Amino acid sequence: MQWSDHGRHPMRRTEAGFTLVELLSAIAIIAFAGLWLLASYQASWQLAEVAEQQAIATDDLRDMMEKIKTTPFTRLTTDFPNGAVNGIVGPGTDKYLAIVGSSGGVYSLQGEQITVTHTPSTTADPRELRVQVLWTNRGRTYQQSASTIRTSRAS
Repeated sequence: MQWSDHGRHPMRRTEAGFTLVELLSAIAIIAFAGLWLLASYQASWQLAEVAEQQAIATDDLRDMMEKIKTTPFTRLTTDFPNGAVNGIVGPGTDKYLAIVGSSGGVYSLQGEQITVTHTPSTTADPRELRVQVLWTNRGRTYQQSASTIRTSRAS
């Protein structure tokens, strides 16, 4: 035991508790872990949102493909204008809104655009019809597409 300068009381070393540096280090680690968890949660939430939108786009593609398959070959060019976004040609009306099963007269996805293209041309027999769905989410553009081949002999 060591004695104090005054000679009366022994000096005691207490090692209980944390130093200020240890406490600040622990707070910094906890704050960093919390920020990391928050960023991970936000990223997973956004991925889930995009996955839901991809499912909607897939349903819209399926609806369009079913309509294309049931449309007589001679009406394909009229009902699905080549390269016309949402089937609108000039001052015409939106032809695809009723097909994709939207509610309230609007598309389900933000900025949704559906385009059908005929390859190699609108007069070819057989021809490939490609349907593309575009939409936006948080400033980023997403797309899905599908195609089918139609021939006049199958109609």
